[in-house]
Amino acid sequence: MKWHFPTLLRIAVTAFVLTAGASCLGGTKVLAQDALRIAAIVNDDIISVRDLDARVRMVITVSNLPRNAQTFQRIWPQVLRSLIDEKLKLQEAKRLSIDVSSDELERAKRAMEQRNKMAPGSFDRSLRSQGIQSETVLDQMRADIAWVKLVRRRFQSTVEVTTDEIDDALNRLERNRGEPQFRIREIVLDSNDPSVNDEEVAERLVNQLRSGAEFDAIAREFSQGATAATGGDIGWTTREQLGDEVGAAVDDLQPGEISDPIKTIFGYQIIQLEERRILSAPNPAKAKVTLKQVFVPVPPSSSPEAEASQKSIATAVSETAQNCEDMDLLAAELNSPAGTDLGTLEIGELSAQLREAVIDLKVGELSEPVRLPSGFSTIMVCAREEPESDLPGRDEIANQLRAIKFETFAQRYLRDIRRDAFIDTRV
Repeated sequence: MKWHFPTLLRIAVTAFVLTAGASCLGGTKVLAQDALRIAAIVNDDIISVRDLDARVRMVITVSNLPRNAQTFQRIWPQVLRSLIDEKLKLQEAKRLSIDVSSDELERAKRAMEQRNKMAPGSFDRSLRSQGIQSETVLDQMRADIAWVKLVRRRFQSTVEVTTDEIDDALNRLERNRGEPQFRIREIVLDSNDPSVNDEEVAERLVNQLRSGAEFDAIAREFSQGATAATGGDIGWTTREQLGDEVGAAVDDLQPGEISDPIKTIFGYQIIQLEERRILSAPNPAKAKVTLKQVFVPVPPSSSPEAEASQKSIATAVSETAQNCEDMDLLAAELNSPAGTDLGTLEIGELSAQLREAVIDLKVGELSEPVRLPSGFSTIMVCAREEPESDLPGRDEIANQLRAIKFETFAQRYLRDIRRDAFIDTRV
């Protein structure tokens, strides 16, 4: 079974199990006497070689990386950095008395069952079937939930999305109607550490990604951008929003392809293009309308004078009716041979003459008399449901902007915590 990880709950799940005090991956072996060695000290906590080994194996498993000693050697420095950051998050949550209740853990377990299409209540049993201790997974859940609660509590009063910001986002989308729109994922590398060559790390990751590694898993583990928690997914965006360097790279990509490392003011970025589409206006023919008519017949043998007389009656209807109830009354007075209710349907389903007559009508408005083969029909729109726009709604945009702000504050917060911490790496 393949596990899919929730946005804010990156769970350390691996099918590799340390047995008899030793584990092995492509010739790399962690013996019992080595497993308890210290990989890093983070303030008052330690990360053991066993911890590091297990996490590397998890990353290799969920990221679909090559399972060999070379991969292990290449990724362990970045994995250790992730473990250190997790320790710092847990310590900060503890310092500020952030607790995770049993109900919150249960909800997280149920959410994971739903996401992975597991039977309700099968969480513990499913983990045991893979040789995984459920408490290990719950520890990771507890840490991630605590960090989310901490960030929300700390920045709740700071993160605000204004009406102007929503309007600006909608206006940008409107300006770009008819232009390409891109769904992309990103990995941002900006270590702020002169001893780390971000360009070299980016090139290695690109090679692994092009060899089949899972982009979202790599982004969650290695990206230092605000979108890391969502697997690097920045959603739909436009050329204008991407900037010159990234925009130029995306122009040359086909869906599914990975860019070369891109040097930007934020560090190095790696981009995967998932989809490309044209942002278009809603199709007015998809609007649903509820229609009523008053039909005035014109017999086939009628003279031009008689036809003109019937048309004048239809015109009088269009000048008299004020609402849909009036349409029923007028049809009854005229003994109209056709029913008044035309039903509810899409404008595109109407005949060409009726479609042209009602496509621009608002609710309560009447058409001019429409000449049909057997007479004249005057039509009123009683209800109208516009087609869904491919633009996101205001609430969706507000949620997107709010999430980006929270993630940005969270990254800065973690950077400050890391700067003030005592960290001693020993491997």
